[in-house]
Amino acid sequence: MVGVVGRGAGPRKLARVTPEAEPAPDQRPDAFLTAVSVLDSLIRAGMRHAVIAPGSRSAPLAYALAAAADAGALQVHVRIDERTAGFTALGLAKATGAPAAVVTTSGTAVGELLPAVMEAHHAEVPLAVLSADRPPRLRGTGANQTTDQPGIFGTHVRVGVDLTDYPEQTPGPQTAGFTDALAALTGRDPEDWAQPSLRPRGPVQINCAFDEPLHPNRRMRQILRAWADGVTGLEPEPAPTLPDPTLEAVVADAARPPAARSTNPVTAGRRPEPQDRPELQNQPGPQGRPAADEGAAAGNRASGETPERPADMLRRSVVIAGDGAGPLARDFAEAQGLPLLAEPSSNARSGTHAIGAYRVLLGEESLGGRIERVVLFGRPTLSRPVTRLLADPQTDAVIYLPRPVAWADPRRRPEMPVRTLAEAAAFAGTGEPGWLRAWRDADAALAARIEGLAAAGQLPTGPAVAAAVTRACEQDGSALVLGSSNLVRDADLAPAPDRALTGVWANRGLAGIDGTAATATGIGLGLGVPVRLLVGDLTFLHDLGSLNLGPREARPRLQIVVFNDDGGGIFTTLEHGQVAEDQGWADAVERFFSTPHGADLEHLVRGFGHRYVRADDVAALRAALREPEEGIEVIEVRGSRADLRPFHDALAHPA
Repeated sequence: MVGVVGRGAGPRKLARVTPEAEPAPDQRPDAFLTAVSVLDSLIRAGMRHAVIAPGSRSAPLAYALAAAADAGALQVHVRIDERTAGFTALGLAKATGAPAAVVTTSGTAVGELLPAVMEAHHAEVPLAVLSADRPPRLRGTGANQTTDQPGIFGTHVRVGVDLTDYPEQTPGPQTAGFTDALAALTGRDPEDWAQPSLRPRGPVQINCAFDEPLHPNRRMRQILRAWADGVTGLEPEPAPTLPDPTLEAVVADAARPPAARSTNPVTAGRRPEPQDRPELQNQPGPQGRPAADEGAAAGNRASGETPERPADMLRRSVVIAGDGAGPLARDFAEAQGLPLLAEPSSNARSGTHAIGAYRVLLGEESLGGRIERVVLFGRPTLSRPVTRLLADPQTDAVIYLPRPVAWADPRRRPEMPVRTLAEAAAFAGTGEPGWLRAWRDADAALAARIEGLAAAGQLPTGPAVAAAVTRACEQDGSALVLGSSNLVRDADLAPAPDRALTGVWANRGLAGIDGTAATATGIGLGLGVPVRLLVGDLTFLHDLGSLNLGPREARPRLQIVVFNDDGGGIFTTLEHGQVAEDQGWADAVERFFSTPHGADLEHLVRGFGHRYVRADDVAALRAALREPEEGIEVIEVRGSRADLRPFHDALAHPA
């Protein structure tokens, strides 16, 4: 019996149990053949991490994973709670870019994974759900812990396959379904394994029907060890990708007279062959461009002036970088000499063109009111001013979409989609003289005002805490994970760092507060570098169980900064804060929206065996933000929700 990892490009055969090594047919443990076949293909497809919650029906997968972990083929992480396990696997997949698996037993355990699967779907994260199930003969009989698991995640998975008889004697529907699942995880074309898929990657459900016996006999234990040795040290074949555009081609093409510019929407902006574009043979790449202070050839980034370009290209454009935009958005803004309005999790928010408190400046007529065109990279999720700008019929906007995305149907977006950077560059043009400098000067003045407002308060503010954490990550190279709700928006007000951070992550697929600590744990384990997590108190408490790590489990170097204002502060800044000003409704808003809790975080943290630090002001926070040590540390900073609305009102309407 064999399985495949792809069709149309010479499928690989799995490491298999030879007939000589198999038990007699009447004793053959089919559950273990299924488990080994599935894991073998996933390991060969690049999976190096799996998270498992305890259970009996998933035992064949557990034993196979244990053997693979002992051999060094992959790392396995054990979590008691399936929701924690799901978000930990999500973080691992986010950090590594490779498939990560979460393994559960049957029944309600599978349902606990839905929040992580939903986030993975919208954020295009390759999360493999390996759900153990009863065999078909027990389904619908009232058997214990048995429900309708196939299809339980609906449209939130790219592929769902129910493996009731796998590996098949001859490749059939289950082999095809499993191959489709592997393709969705790796970004391959399931019909031609050597080609990239045009579909976005994302989560899959591989439902494994296991019949008894569920424990390995002595011979099977030997087979598991031999199989694990066979898949240890394998280098996964790099997944094919669509051609990536290069800014060299875009910049060179945009500088040409209009009649000579590329008009091919498929090839424009992609890496040219030297024989096709001789003028690019000696052009430096993104890492080799002149620095910000090296003159007009680089767009005079330090002065805010634009490079010399045709007059028809000078425009008041801005570049918006939403979640997942990547460094390309920064490179594009710098190449075009345009202001960069980048969310923290865009991983483009750095450099001389990045505007820190852009969402406030969008409300100023002299800046936001003069924008002519917008180029959008990634998915914007944080700011109402950005949403209004993109929806404004008086502002032309395009969204850079070289390939389909899971989070939106381009036909339902207000922006016009463009497939190439050349199209985006021709649309945006370059900034008018003084356009970038005006944004930078206003941002510097606003940053000083934010700092002054923060210093005037009795307690630390969210923006001051976010600025301190961001600065610490810039200084020591720690990665940054941001919780949803207020704190990610506070980080969006902080000054943009001069240089890119190691990485900034946030669960912006659906922007829920659940699973944030587990996601950060997975990111830390996947990256192998120190990580800081910045969250509010409700986000922290919602995922408190993720602090429960067993004594045998690998621990990330994770420093969690909790800004504790005893409830959901974001509602104070929304319309609910206005309702609360009516004394007849203040209690309702406080109870149903702000939800104060009065929890003692120190006792909770120490109860899980982690270090706890209390920082009473920003200076104490800066002192505590040393490089994270091994294990988990929680720093609590207390604030007040009462200060939130006055702070934001003063920011938006200076005296």
